[in-house]
Amino acid sequence: MHLTRLELSNFRSWAELELDLDPGITLISGPNAAGKSNLVEAIYLLAALRSTRAQTEGELIHWDADEPQVMRVAGTAVANSEPVSVEVALAARTGHKPGGNAGATRQRSGAPLTSKRIRVNGVARRAADALGAIRAVQFTTLDLDLLTGSSAVRRRYLDVAVGQLQRSHAADLSRYQRALAQRNALLKRIAEGSAAESELQQWDELLETSAKPIWEARAEAAASLSALAAERHLALRSPDDPAEILSLTYSPADAESLRDSRRRDLARGTTSVGPHRDELLIDLDGRPAASFASRAQQRAAALSMRLAEADYLAAQSADSPILLLDDAFSELDPPRRERTAEAVSAVEQVILTSADPASVPFTRSGLTAAYTIVDGALT
Repeated sequence: MHLTRLELSNFRSWAELELDLDPGITLISGPNAAGKSNLVEAIYLLAALRSTRAQTEGELIHWDADEPQVMRVAGTAVANSEPVSVEVALAARTGHKPGGNAGATRQRSGAPLTSKRIRVNGVARRAADALGAIRAVQFTTLDLDLLTGSSAVRRRYLDVAVGQLQRSHAADLSRYQRALAQRNALLKRIAEGSAAESELQQWDELLETSAKPIWEARAEAAASLSALAAERHLALRSPDDPAEILSLTYSPADAESLRDSRRRDLARGTTSVGPHRDELLIDLDGRPAASFASRAQQRAAALSMRLAEADYLAAQSADSPILLLDDAFSELDPPRRERTAEAVSAVEQVILTSADPASVPFTRSGLTAAYTIVDGALT
């Protein structure tokens, strides 16, 4: 799979951009805060249909856009030898300001509330139905959170990998979240004395039923990703480094745990066990990487996990995803840079960024294209 065209309008720092792309390796360089990460984020938005960096979607709208604000990211790709286009648009919701002026309705953070529209090949789609039309894997400097961040970051790692291949996974997650919200609301009513404990039975059964496909999909993905990540991690190590084994272990609850948690949940007023609390354990040589690995080791492990994600998607779909590497080389030692370059050279399309092009171990002849961001424009 490769992206052939990218169009941005009012996306973060980019007011307008039209970019034609080819298979191979494209380097985008420029100083910090030039917009490199924003460009990669926009491409990944076409695959994941949500930002990995924004707390709210209103943050994606161009900072200097006039009101009413509309953001648009559109891309055309070749997938399994067929063209496919995806468009994501956000419109700031307008309201009535004091004094009679209409303006964007904003959240407390200052970002506007938004309405979202997704189109695949020109046809409006729900996010659950559009996921996977374009597939991509993104590595950023924030990926240390895969090891050191909350368990929600690691669950999302699994869910995005599964969701780009199985559209039913997004529906399964939504079904579970609805059952979870209903059960939590009932727990609060029971605590207030306005509902009976016996009413929990139907929600316990629904929660268990909706959790099962999520557990199964995540477990299968985790087992495959663990084997692939271990292989990538060994291949990327420097010659003098020990042969550390990277392993990923999905640690879910089970139906019995859900049933056994009722007394605790009644006391707390919330559901304490289920897919929304499951953990993905990441170990180096059997020890938690978050606690025992150095920053360099953690970065190498995170990169190995992203390359494993790309391997997993390629193996399951027979069409390699677009690989997005945002400042991937800056903190790697020279031997690991070379091995990373070798690893990604076989991918159909790689788009990488760097504030220091000298740290990127590709000669000009090894690049399909190289761009520099100057004064907000690609050169």
